Amino acid sequence: MSALYSSADGGGKQNGEDRRKLESAEREYLHALCLTHYPALRRYVYHLGFRGEGVEDWIQETFLVAIRHIDVLKAHENPGAYLTQILRNVIGHALRRMQYAARIAEQLRAEELTEPSGYGDELDPEILYSGLVSDEELRLLLRFYLEGWSQKDLARELGIDIEACSKRIQRAKAHLKAAMERDGLH
Repeated sequence: MSALYSSADGGGKQNGEDRRKLESAEREYLHALCLTHYPALRRYVYHLGFRGEGVEDWIQETFLVAIRHIDVLKAHENPGAYLTQILRNVIGHALRRMQYAARIAEQLRAEELTEPSGYGDELDPEILYSGLVSDEELRLLLRFYLEGWSQKDLARELGIDIEACSKRIQRAKAHLKAAMERDGLH
């Protein structure tokens, strides 16, 4: 490929005519691959049990990745298998993004349970939640959720093992949630 970009007298300068030929050849190659393998990739995704708009997006993303790796694709002995592997990776990334988005949405819903609307970050959480749970539980929750302490560090400070610390956090969270529901703050 680098030979197509260098000219005999230019010392490595790109030859525009050769570049156009290469791009045209790549376009034709990709077009042929698309015509040949698009239906099989679509059947593969359907076979995995996926339907809907995401299927077309995943297949198109597969070909976008293939464009970025055109040299590897052209050199591969079985381009269809290579495209299928790219598609598997695309689907895996998409599923991980969806799982991450679902976790974020769940966290946002959980935050709605713990934060009265209209207040945001303006109020000190100690003031906001004081009286709902014991000072010890509140301190534990604030350190874990807001200050980013690990369960290991909290357990060490409390002089207990990590499992006991995890259970204390769960109990404190349950107490806080129950108190907020009781007081109509959910």
